[in-house]
Amino acid sequence: MNDFANTWAPPLQPTPLAAQLNDRQREAVLHTEGPLIVLAGAGSGKTKMLTSRIAYLIEAMKVPAYQVLAVTFTNKAAAEMRERVEKNLLASGSGHLGQPEIGTFHSVCVRLLRRELGRTPFTQPFTIYDDSDQLSLIKAAMSALQIDDKSFNPKAVQGAINRAKCDAVEPAEARAAATDVFARQAARVYEEYQKSLFANQALDFGEIICMTYRLLRDHADIREKYQRRFRYIHVDEYQDTNRAQYLLLSILAAKSLGGHENICVVGDEDQSIYKWRGADIRNILDFEREYPGCHVVKLEQNYRSTKTILAAAGSVIRNNLARKEKTLWTENEEGRKIIRAQLADERAEAEMVVAEIKQLLAGNDRSYSDFAIFYRTNAQSRQFEDVLRREKVPYQVVGGLRFYDRKEIKDILCYLKCIVNPSDSISLKRILNVPGRGIGKTTLEKLDQFYIDSNRTGSITFWDVLQRAALDPSLTSSGTAKKISGFVQLLKKFMADQPKLLLSELYHEILDEIGYVRVLREEGTEESSARIENLEEFDTILQEFEEDHLENLTEEQKGQKKLELLSLFIEQSTLSSDIDQLEASASSVKLMTLHSSKGLEFPVVFLVGMEDGLFPSVRNWGEATDEDIEEERRLCYVGMTRSREVLYLMGVVVRRIWGDVSYQEPSRFFQEIPEEYLEMRDFSYGNRVQEYRVGSSRQFGYSKPKADLTGWVGREMIHPEYGRGTVIASEGGGTDQKVTICFSRGSEKKFLLRYVASFFS
Repeated sequence: MNDFANTWAPPLQPTPLAAQLNDRQREAVLHTEGPLIVLAGAGSGKTKMLTSRIAYLIEAMKVPAYQVLAVTFTNKAAAEMRERVEKNLLASGSGHLGQPEIGTFHSVCVRLLRRELGRTPFTQPFTIYDDSDQLSLIKAAMSALQIDDKSFNPKAVQGAINRAKCDAVEPAEARAAATDVFARQAARVYEEYQKSLFANQALDFGEIICMTYRLLRDHADIREKYQRRFRYIHVDEYQDTNRAQYLLLSILAAKSLGGHENICVVGDEDQSIYKWRGADIRNILDFEREYPGCHVVKLEQNYRSTKTILAAAGSVIRNNLARKEKTLWTENEEGRKIIRAQLADERAEAEMVVAEIKQLLAGNDRSYSDFAIFYRTNAQSRQFEDVLRREKVPYQVVGGLRFYDRKEIKDILCYLKCIVNPSDSISLKRILNVPGRGIGKTTLEKLDQFYIDSNRTGSITFWDVLQRAALDPSLTSSGTAKKISGFVQLLKKFMADQPKLLLSELYHEILDEIGYVRVLREEGTEESSARIENLEEFDTILQEFEEDHLENLTEEQKGQKKLELLSLFIEQSTLSSDIDQLEASASSVKLMTLHSSKGLEFPVVFLVGMEDGLFPSVRNWGEATDEDIEEERRLCYVGMTRSREVLYLMGVVVRRIWGDVSYQEPSRFFQEIPEEYLEMRDFSYGNRVQEYRVGSSRQFGYSKPKADLTGWVGREMIHPEYGRGTVIASEGGGTDQKVTICFSRGSEKKFLLRYVASFFS
């Protein structure tokens, strides 16, 4: 009998575990055979349902744990899923039955590729390149092809390559489909880059998925092996999958190729907000067409938000057409109205937010970690950071520079990567002169050119070049050859010592041998002290990683496991995301973009910058597609439904954009929220009066409009920034009346009348 054979029989009745769920959750748990789509609205307990279903399969259905696969998108979500499944199994006395395969798409695929290394292009353990490593290799490929990086932006080429990989498009296909100059050049770079990537024994994020898909597609024995192994597939956040991930899942479950179609996808098209990074909403919208007769379950009971927040968010998202009909409801309290505030400018906006936080802290049993500020772009965080610092309010910016992307951590990680994979040219070039050992830019250029020239007639690695340069002074000079030799011997020492040492011991050996901390101490700056603190934190991370992986093992098992730890740690650090770094217990206000807020929840949420052109982020409405507008609306819905109790929706009258003063119109999403759910706040909050002077001492922008809103065409005004102008058109009425003004310099501008009424004589 095959190792992965299935021998269980269905139970006669639900278990106590399934009995703890609501009716719809229970329905999803008990429907174990065939394709299943669970449309899980925001806050509807999808993780509880999903982890209960996995535990139910193992406990009640007696499915071997290794036959259950669950994939999601962040390490944080995967860790929570594993923890909940383990808790469910222990509670039922089934903890001895093992753990299913649970992880992110990338971590699951990396494990599969490592198991099947002999069927990949690699001859040794591969390295995973992050975005900066990938960009470096793309620049090298462009240089090798003599493509000018001023004519073709390397980051634009990187974007084109990543989009191709999201769609599982290979270099030859990209070249055949190219219709313009940029696409043709990008396809050339893609082909050269792919060769270099494999020569470096490396994978980028997109290639992890694509290579796994190709292995399953092209090798029937591997496909059948994993179809038998993963007999029950679960996909979290299915609306965020791209084309390559869809193909990978389809081939694992495809009945036509020997699969079982026991695939359960869980998601919400109303929360599909990652189109810009390749997510394809059609995957979830078309699931029922892809799997005719699939079972559909809707989770519509919300356990997170108040009735008011839920009703307001629902009134916004219902304006989208590309969605499946569902109406969320809750047994939670009605809750307070949503506070809509219109502020003078971004400074006033930040001051109101911080003032409200302090007021709510004083009047309620709250902590700083109860508050979150969401914005559309990272640039908006500055004003809030300034005011939070001034008011001594602790805060954390989520989505800033990753810990593993900080220079000192990246340097050490590159040493570790080279120990595992000396073919990694990107890491070798980074650390060749780190810390400084007298090997300058000119030397690196010579070595790089020799590397490029050598690969035109053969195939060698950059590590081969360094070893030759260490012995052959003619490639550089006798003095430089000696320095390169020292680096090569040092790296060889680390490689020889690695199997004998724990990770933390290897780390200390590297620091001691290269003198990294000593150099930082000699600098004696505040920045160098902060870098030393980060290196100390890195030591703690390594020790905790060792403890997690070596706990409860015998000495013999520890010896075997030690050999794997370095590769496992490099993989984990490369695949970690911004959200994985979020410390939920830290008592600090959280600042993040709306895209980063997905999957989180807070008692109090401030959704700021709600102005047309900023959020929704559509500058030219005449050129905007329905897809663009609907994606922005989904983003608004996601932001609103992160709030459990109190929600603020805020915008400003005047905002400085690229140094220019811009009059902002309120977000059109406000028009989609019934007034009964809103509590209006005056934009002169806290009696703040903002003055703008542009070559004039006259205040503008914050006086209330005159009562008579008719007969404005032909009226003249003097604007402090644009000068003398005449109204040439008027539309709308009441507080939404707009006027178009032609200025003496020839420009035409459209304003909400209430913001410019004070400029008329």
